[in-house]
Amino acid sequence: MAGNVAAYPGSFDPFTLGHMDILQRASKLFETVYVVVAHNANKSHLFSGDQRLEIVERSVTHLRDHYRMPEEADIRVRLHTGITSDFLDEHNVDVVIRGIRNATDLDHEIKLEQYLRRTSTAETVYLTPRTRNLNTSSTLVRMFLQTGKFEEAGRYMSTEAQKYIVDTLT
Repeated sequence: MAGNVAAYPGSFDPFTLGHMDILQRASKLFETVYVVVAHNANKSHLFSGDQRLEIVERSVTHLRDHYRMPEEADIRVRLHTGITSDFLDEHNVDVVIRGIRNATDLDHEIKLEQYLRRTSTAETVYLTPRTRNLNTSSTLVRMFLQTGKFEEAGRYMSTEAQKYIVDTLT
């Protein structure tokens, strides 16, 4: 698969170590990986699209320092408010990366894949995070952030993302 272009779409509200784990694995498989910060009309976002983009960019900036990523890995972070399949077509994406932690995630992701199959030629690849990140979720992190438990939330995010978020929310 090396040489292909992949996209890792998600609302990333916020971007967690679990997301980082999936991105790190994807960077070993694909020459270029777009992290697509998407708007999900079915979700009430804690952070704006621009803030979520900034959180991902700050996390990814130090990715090579904290993870074993190939030096040649080309990670591109983009904000997209339209339909995912439009982004895939516009950027000639071959593969969509989807992270799954459990059977509930898989059920949801399979439904998304069925939609994408009708609207795009991109294939879907499912990746799981390392065991230590299986219980990491943006929902959990948002709960800690909304209750002022920034240190606890920081256990699930990059240091760079945590600093930005604390500055943003306080």
